[in-house]
Amino acid sequence: MSSTANIRHIEALTAMRGLAAILVVIFHYSGGFLPNFTPSQYTAFLSKGYLWVDFFFLLSGYVMAHAYAADFRDRASAGTVRKFIFARFSRIYPLHLAILLAFLLLELVKLLLISFGIGQASFPVFEGARSVESLASNVLLLQTTGLHGGLTWNGPAWSIGAEWFAYLAFPILVVGIMKRGMVASSLMIALSLLGLALLSGMGDNLDVTYDYGILRCLFGFVIGMVLHRFSGLATRFRLGSDAAAIALLALTGVLMHAGVRDIAIPPVFALLILSLSLNNGRVSRGLSHPALVWLGTISYSVYLSHMLILSVINVVSVTMLGKPVGRFLETGPSLLLLAGLVGLVIALSGWLYVNVEARARSALQKSRFARRHVYR
Repeated sequence: MSSTANIRHIEALTAMRGLAAILVVIFHYSGGFLPNFTPSQYTAFLSKGYLWVDFFFLLSGYVMAHAYAADFRDRASAGTVRKFIFARFSRIYPLHLAILLAFLLLELVKLLLISFGIGQASFPVFEGARSVESLASNVLLLQTTGLHGGLTWNGPAWSIGAEWFAYLAFPILVVGIMKRGMVASSLMIALSLLGLALLSGMGDNLDVTYDYGILRCLFGFVIGMVLHRFSGLATRFRLGSDAAAIALLALTGVLMHAGVRDIAIPPVFALLILSLSLNNGRVSRGLSHPALVWLGTISYSVYLSHMLILSVINVVSVTMLGKPVGRFLETGPSLLLLAGLVGLVIALSGWLYVNVEARARSALQKSRFARRHVYR
């Protein structure tokens, strides 16, 4: 594959990550926040939006294998592991911590509103999902290890804690998995799918988060890693053709619309990722549009920030109106608000990517600590 094609397929996968992040946002915003917006009456596509997190896990495993597997398979060393772990930490932790601190600030604002009797403010403060104890586990990326009875603080960040453990396991997984033959690789995919099936009540509901989310992530991550080994076979079967890519995109939409059992979706996601990674035709060129690639670039900020925006709006609304604003809106206004909020999330995420994600990552990688202990 030419270098141009290689760049294009990475851009196509980046764009898909951005689109998946937006679908997760719509899934969260079209639930209890907008009770009169009920697309689930007509389609399961949005109500199954939590499955796009499994797409992230699969894609992450695939991309990690694409970018780093050779380093660990052929010349693994303590230095290689150290650089990899630090690079992943620099990528995910600064924004996670920044959003967590913003949620902490919001709790303090709620406390002040209640203390001064402003408006109709009435909230639980530093209780339940936003307890002080759960704050510590979120800081340490332990929020998906079963320590709590539900999602805490920034709910979507459970997957970041889970993926951090997948990154820690990656060097070991490469050595243990990526040197095996195709039969062993196929068996590993089958066992991972079986693991997902068991987690989801024999495939019915894969929305597993704070308790066994770490296993959900690890199974998807392993499938993505091993999937990278099937590129040659997929090429022979023309899985990278435009027809195959379009068919898999359509199949994904149809299956999610129909509300099939959750376990049927990750294998389709896997084939879609493999197809897009090999495609060098119109589908890849279309997904490589700069706007879509930019959306994929800021997708991590989109994913981590959207519940903060929702929480701020709810605090303002309850203080001023006595209840969340969505309860006052019928279907049409709910759709308009949803569109406006998605636009707000994208705008904020663009700012966060430049001023928090990229800046903090660069600062960490250029820090004295990195020079002395990571890149020495």
